[in-house]
Order: sequence, then C-alpha cells, then structure tokens
Amino acid sequence: MSTKSSIDRNTLTGLFLMGLILVLYSLWFPPAATPPEPKATPQNKTTLAPGRSTDVSAESQGADQPNNQATAQTDTTLAFGPWTAATQGTETSHTLSNGDLTLTFSSKGGALRHASLQNFKTYQGQALEIFDSTGSQMHYALVTDRAIIRSDQCYFEVLPTSSELTLDYALNLGEGRRILHRYRLDTSGYRVSMGVRFEGLEGLIRNDYTTLEWSGTGPNQERDVAEERKVLEMVYRFRGEDPESMSLSSENQEDLRNNLQWISFRQKFFCAVLGADQFFDGAKISGQGSESPDQTGSFRAEVTLDLRAPSTETFGMWMYLGPNHFQTLKALDAGLEKQVPLGWGIFGWVNRLLVIPVFNWLDTFGWNYGWIILALTLIIKVLLFPLTYKSLVSGAKMKVLKPEIDELKAKFEKDPTRMQSEQMKLFQKAGVNPLGGCLPMLLQLPILIALFNFFPASIELRQQGFLWADDLSTYDSILDLPFTIPFYGAHVSLFTLLMTASTLLYTRLSNQMSGVTGQMKVMGYVMPLMFIPVLNSYSAALSYYYFLANMVSFGQQWLVRRFVINEEALLKQIEENKKKPIKKSSFQQKMEDLAKKARENRNPPPSPRSK
Repeated sequence: MSTKSSIDRNTLTGLFLMGLILVLYSLWFPPAATPPEPKATPQNKTTLAPGRSTDVSAESQGADQPNNQATAQTDTTLAFGPWTAATQGTETSHTLSNGDLTLTFSSKGGALRHASLQNFKTYQGQALEIFDSTGSQMHYALVTDRAIIRSDQCYFEVLPTSSELTLDYALNLGEGRRILHRYRLDTSGYRVSMGVRFEGLEGLIRNDYTTLEWSGTGPNQERDVAEERKVLEMVYRFRGEDPESMSLSSENQEDLRNNLQWISFRQKFFCAVLGADQFFDGAKISGQGSESPDQTGSFRAEVTLDLRAPSTETFGMWMYLGPNHFQTLKALDAGLEKQVPLGWGIFGWVNRLLVIPVFNWLDTFGWNYGWIILALTLIIKVLLFPLTYKSLVSGAKMKVLKPEIDELKAKFEKDPTRMQSEQMKLFQKAGVNPLGGCLPMLLQLPILIALFNFFPASIELRQQGFLWADDLSTYDSILDLPFTIPFYGAHVSLFTLLMTASTLLYTRLSNQMSGVTGQMKVMGYVMPLMFIPVLNSYSAALSYYYFLANMVSFGQQWLVRRFVINEEALLKQIEENKKKPIKKSSFQQKMEDLAKKARENRNPPPSPRSK
C-alpha cells in the first residue's frame, strides 16, 4: 500500500516538473512568427499634377486595420524588426507623363510597372505599350540578420518633393534609416532618370552587393508578329565599345562582365533600355520568343549594384522607353543609335553618311513617303550615273566585238585555254576591258545592300500608306490567300511582282546590249524569280524602291543606247585601236605566259624515241 502511494507521488512530481520546464521554455524562447500576407484592397491611382500633392485616402494608407492584424504585426516585429511595418500596406499607383511618354509606378516596391507611348499606336489602333498588361518587374534583395527582404515586398510612400515630372519614393525604417527611389522624366522625349540611395542601413543589411532584377514581356505591336520575333533581341554595350546583341528568336542567355553601360530589350521599332550613369559591375541576361499571338517574347536582366557607397551617394541609372529612331537615339549620346540594324561595315556607313541625311532632308518637305522614296531613288541614280554610263559603254563595246568572239569560240572550241588567250589578245588590240561593265556594278553594290537594311528598319515608314499599301514598313497585300504557300506566305505582294517584272525587263535589255549568252544569260532571268519568296513578306518600301530603281535604270539605259552610244563609231574606234602597237602590262604578260605554259604542258613535244 505504501509502495503504490510512493510511486504515484513520484510520478506526479515528475510530470509536474516536466510541465513546469515546458512552460518556462516557451516563455523564455518564443517561436518566430511569419509575417502575414497583406490584405488585398483596390488600388488607388494618383496622377501627380502641377501644384497638387499626392492624394491617397486613409483607407489606402492602412489606417483602418483590424485588431488581429495589429496583433500579428506585434508578433512579426521579433522576426523582421524594423522591416515589419514596411511589408504591411496597400498598393497604389502613380503616373508621370510629358506628352510623349506615360509611366505608371507602384508603391509596392516603388518601381516602374507600365510604359506607354502617346504618339504611337499598334497596328490594331490601340495604345502602344512597351510592356504588356503583366507589366515590368523591377526589384532587388537585401540580406538582414533574420531574413532576405525583397524591395517588391515593401510598400514605399510618396514624398512631398514629387511633382508632375518627378516621383520620389521613400521606405522609412525609423531612426534616420530609409531607402529612397527617385524618378525624373524629361520634359519631352522618352528618357527617365532613376536613383537609388540607401541611408543609414549599415547595421541592418549584411550584403555589400545586390542584384537588381528587371523583367518584362513585349506585346505584339505590328501586323506580322512572326517578323517581330525574328528581329527580337537583347542588345548591350560595354563602356567604350560597340554594342553587341543576343537573339531572342529562341531561348538564350549570357553572362556579362564589368563596365556594362546599358542593356536594351529591342523589338522591331521600339526598345526598353536600362543604363547606369557610371557602369554596372556585371549582369546576366536571358529571354526567349513567345508562342502567344499577343506577345513577341520575354526578357530578364539581373544587374549588380554596389551597396558599399556612403549613405549620401545615389546609384544613378536611367531608362529609355521609346522608338528606335536613329536621330532620337543618337541625341542621347550613349551609343543607342548603333542598335538600329543599318548593316555592318561599309553598308552601315553608307546609311549613316548618305542615305539617312538625304532621307531626313527630303522628309522636311512634308511629302508622302512614297514620293520621298521616289525622290531618294532619283538622287541616288544621278549620283551613280557616271558608274552606270561606264558600264553601259563597256557593254556596248562587248556587243560590237561579239562576232569576233564567236569566231574564236568556234575556232578553238576544243582548246579552252587557247580560246581565252586569243580573247585576251583581241581585247588588248581593241582596247576593251572585259571587266569594265562589272566593276561599276560592284561599286554600286554597297548602296544596294545598305538600302536593303535601311527601309525595313526605318520607323518613319511605320503605318505610312502609299497607293494600295497601308503600311510601307511591312508587306503590301492585294490578295490574302485562305492558305499558306511554303516559303511564300498567305498573301500576294504587288510591289514584289512589279519589282520582279521590272528586273526581268531590265535584264533582257542589258543582255541585248552586251550580247551575254549561255549560263550567264539564264542566271540573269532566274535570280529575280528566286527573290520573290524573300521579298513577298518584306518591307513594301524596299520592293517599291527596287521597282523604281529598275525603271530608272531602264530609262537611263534606253536613253544612252538611243542618243549617246553609236555602235558604228565604237567599231571604227576599235579598228583604229587594233592598228596601234599593243602595250602590255606586267599583269597581262604574266597571264599570257601562264596560258602558254599551260598549252605546252597539255601538248608536250614528241620525244626522240617516238621518232
């Protein structure tokens, strides 16, 4: 009996002591609390107008919060300390606008969310946005003793220093500790300055560097979304160097080194650029095209920010959110104009030094762009006429010599080397350069290729109609097909057909004048037909220019042949040249020696034994 009572007392005593220990432990070491998600409330949009302060209601400031939220806020203070209050609030939007660019910012993260251009429309006639409805995301992370705080988890407040073109956000942490975001929109244009400053955070954050993440999705802006995806890319520039690019036609990513000046998400006619006043310490960029019919693709950039600067210093950045207009980009003096695809090497220089200045000068007259392209064509053809004339004269000389060349071909049909040698002698006697017609055409090639790049990249032609084309920057269509033809498309471009027909007509006249035969004659007719699938979906302005250039060349050739070149006079001149002693150059002598040696090797003299 006594033994059982003793056991019961010992058991009760042990249980009492264990319970007491658990109670004391829970009081001494309370569990860490997780901050609750903020309550979703309707957004209050506030536009900063001149002479007016930001009007945010008491409800949007979080004045009427339930008691349980206040209790949770007290508990989370132990886990997040001074950051706790910053993670509680209601998201509000604020707008800056200068007549060209409208920017919408969010108090949650104090960052840019939307950018729209007021003077441009999409192909469907809707407001043109640089970012689609999902918006642009921009945030960075700060490492504290207890957690990692992201800026887009915190609610910033608008400062009284904000105005129509300036927006100042602050994240107050108490005791003189705060984070400042400043945005200043230019009075006109598409550039906005940005600044981030960390004041008194030395004891609150542990990282010396942080990553600013910027991402977004590009909306469909043009008629041909497939063509938009082909030219979609990320462009970046290191300080003191030419820009480089990364295609986004498929998923891609790159790690960039130090001294990075800016990063651009470039669409066909518009771009979004993030740059540093000095430079970024490094970056990682990625992106890919989209399969959605309403989107071109997505991008992401992670740039490194140095947090070791004193509290009085601001990390300066800027953004350009606007058109890929060469002069507009060049005026910013950051090398942004080099992302406009005008061609590499000499082709780009031809566009920058010749085509663009002439095009801009013609644009000052206020003409329709169809007439401007016609005037540009005439100016270029006049400038190139000396080369064209030499080519036509050389072709006429070759036509006069054609009967003699045909005789040599018939005579030395089985000896091609001897035939070439005899032809060279004939050309020397007649004073005719067989390459005289090719060299002038080759000198015109840089302009031809330069314009191939210029017209599709010219935003001036965007949504500008002429004749049956409603937009010279993309293809014209006189017939939309109910099906797609492989390598051709689902439409018929009339400018492409006119260009092809004019090229064939010009080729026929050239062959008649120069006497070209054989394979070269066939290729002259085949090449224009091969370009039909390529140009059918290309810029209508380009096909229109080629058509005009062919017609002007046709007119020049007809006039020169009809009124300038006299074939009888050329024949007399050639006969006179044959009577003069031949002055061989060292190159001509060397070619003759090589031809002679080739004949001797093919027909060696008979050996004595064979006799």
